[in-house]
Amino acid sequence: MRAEGRTPEMMIHRRIVGLTAGVRRLLALAVGVGLAISATWVAQGVLVALIVRRILEGGGWAAIAGFVAAVAGLTLLRAALIFVREVLAKQVSAAVKTRLRRRLFARLLLLGPGYLEHTETGRVQSTLVDGVEALESYVGYYLPHAVVSVVVPVCIVGVIVLLDPLIGLVVLAFALAVPLIPRIWDRILGEYGRRHWAAYSSLDAQFVDAMQGMVTLKALNASERRGEVLRGASRALYRATMSQLSISMIRNGLVGFAMSAGVALAVGLGSFQVAQGELGIPALLIILFLSAECFRPLVELDTYWHAGYMGISASTGIFELLDAEPGVRDAPAGRTAAAASPGGAIALHDVTFGYSRDARPALEEVSLEIREGEVVAIVGRSGAGKSTVASLLLRFFDPQAGRLTFGDADVRDVPLDELRRRVGYVSQDTYLFYGTIEDNLRIGRPDATPEAIRDAAGKANIHAFIESLPDGYDTIVGERGATLSGGERQRIAIARALLKDAPVLILDEAT
Repeated sequence: MRAEGRTPEMMIHRRIVGLTAGVRRLLALAVGVGLAISATWVAQGVLVALIVRRILEGGGWAAIAGFVAAVAGLTLLRAALIFVREVLAKQVSAAVKTRLRRRLFARLLLLGPGYLEHTETGRVQSTLVDGVEALESYVGYYLPHAVVSVVVPVCIVGVIVLLDPLIGLVVLAFALAVPLIPRIWDRILGEYGRRHWAAYSSLDAQFVDAMQGMVTLKALNASERRGEVLRGASRALYRATMSQLSISMIRNGLVGFAMSAGVALAVGLGSFQVAQGELGIPALLIILFLSAECFRPLVELDTYWHAGYMGISASTGIFELLDAEPGVRDAPAGRTAAAASPGGAIALHDVTFGYSRDARPALEEVSLEIREGEVVAIVGRSGAGKSTVASLLLRFFDPQAGRLTFGDADVRDVPLDELRRRVGYVSQDTYLFYGTIEDNLRIGRPDATPEAIRDAAGKANIHAFIESLPDGYDTIVGERGATLSGGERQRIAIARALLKDAPVLILDEAT
């Protein structure tokens, strides 16, 4: 099954090409520079043919000095053009990767926590980091050179046809065979490419999982067992890589044979015609060098082929994320005044919600009203749906039946930013970001004054502890607050919610 968006010719992926919309001028310039580089090779080939001709005619240094100087000049010019091509390739790929990461991150935020409930964090990380990086060679090198590898051989074949139609047709046949031969392997390579990327993403996901669960693994003495799982995933990636490589080597061998055979047959046919007196030696020399230059762009394209194919394999995860539909949609335009500025009682009206359609609902026909100014505790056994109520109010999910209201407004009619601005939330799983304590406290209210920060910390009974630290509020807490105890992390999270000063405060088992 061919990867979505890819055409069968020259491995062009329409959706990846679409990502270059903002850098088409740079891409066109890269193509132009690539054509100029090829032109220097062609010109050099013709000049070398003329030099050989002069030498065969008995000419001395004076007869070839001008040609030699021209070849030297072309060599210097080509070096400069190659440098420019490298700069353009990096600019194109950097621009595409930056814009794509912004789109992916924005999409991930739009999808919300509901998307991550059913997706491994490591796989998402692979898509955002390694998947995007894998596109660099495709957009920066493969795409521009794909154009060059079409234009240059066509032009060169045209010149050879003028010199000798038969040899021109032979070169044309092999030049066409080079891009067409890989099509035989498209289906197989596509499947092996997807397997390789799936194995890579799986290893990445399991590695991230193991790192995040390091304390649990140590506490349960399960490190060795988890290590064996990682070794198994690593072996699976190795097997997938070797399988893909073996197919690629067969494909590369056939392509290389077609290129070499094309030049050899053209030279052999030309030599036969010279022996028959049907072709002059000067023309044969030019055909010899032009035939080699006809395949040079195709050889160079082949060097980018593997990296380009890895980009296409990685793009599957990228476009799956971009195409994913959010489970919760923001409020439509034209909302009511009540929805634009909600307030008052919070109520659940016959709400039914399940995290999976096949599982028992976490909430079933639940009705509840919390009036403004009330402090309400929802008590129940584990799994009764207490945290689910908070998730529905924040619209991490929407109920399958019933509705939630905030004052007179259905929460689905309230803009997400406005709804979440009015709710302070401390979850069961306290999350602190890498950075200082003050950075973490300011997340919900970046413009908070130092006095407000310390006041909130005091109310959460954590200010004295923070002040006792050598760096105080500038103390680095580590990833997920690793340098703090569970209770200290929770108090900082409570202070963060208090600092936000929202009309509604939800403490999910934050005792």
